Amino acid sequence: MYSPTSPRPWLFVAGLWLLWLLPLCSALAQAPPAAPSSAADSLRGSLIPVTSANPMQLRWPRSFAHLLAQPVVRQAAVPVALLSLAVLGTEKVDAMETDEVLRAEVHKYVHIRTNLDDQLRHVPAYAALSLSLLGVKGQHSTLNQALLFGLSYTINSTITSNLKHLTHVQRPTSTGFDSFPSQHTSAAFSAATFMHREYGGRSIWYSVGGYTVATATGGLRIAKDKHWLSDVLAGAGVGIASTELAYWIYPWLHRQLTKGLGERAVVIPSYLNGAAGATVIVAL
Repeated sequence: MYSPTSPRPWLFVAGLWLLWLLPLCSALAQAPPAAPSSAADSLRGSLIPVTSANPMQLRWPRSFAHLLAQPVVRQAAVPVALLSLAVLGTEKVDAMETDEVLRAEVHKYVHIRTNLDDQLRHVPAYAALSLSLLGVKGQHSTLNQALLFGLSYTINSTITSNLKHLTHVQRPTSTGFDSFPSQHTSAAFSAATFMHREYGGRSIWYSVGGYTVATATGGLRIAKDKHWLSDVLAGAGVGIASTELAYWIYPWLHRQLTKGLGERAVVIPSYLNGAAGATVIVAL
């Protein structure tokens, strides 16, 4: 248990540093290719190319070294690491005893009252879509970006909401049992990964900016006493994994839904009050 005679004011900074550094190192290690220069980025043509680097075409590796080199493994490494640290830090496991320690130190040294975190969580995604509308080419056209963001948002909201109900973790302020994982942090890191996937190949500073905003969102949730550190770490892991999953299944999903309809159909994923769905618009 935490002892007030053992002050650790550095823990909050260390936690945020870890939250920012892990996904950024992954972004540096697997920066997407540069944005396409061709103007022929249509709804069909701008889909994720099916190449040997695409995890949907991976063959079983012949050695462990080859396994570690696979894109799907590198993409899963950071979410798995964040989720593992989160589980070890929860009160039910309490292997690291970080949640209560950090909360005590935040109460002692940090005093913040703001609603900025409510807006920050969506900033990276809005920035990416705005860049596309302004003519800055990402990996996909504006329409495809919107569909990918909608899909990643739906996946993220579905996973996060269900995990909250399954884990039933009490918030630091004892106001509810929906603390794990943090919805704000999950959405922020999902949006940051979306920014990285679309514009990280053009400049790593897009990735740095996105993950910095996401980390700030998670830090504010802890500083406002809305979440434990483990909630925020788990939210970051779920957020990153949600967007990676969306990019992984989008080409297949698009092919299945538009088969026989050509380019006359647009599918918009949705999530509202615990229910996931989709809206299909067909041009007649």
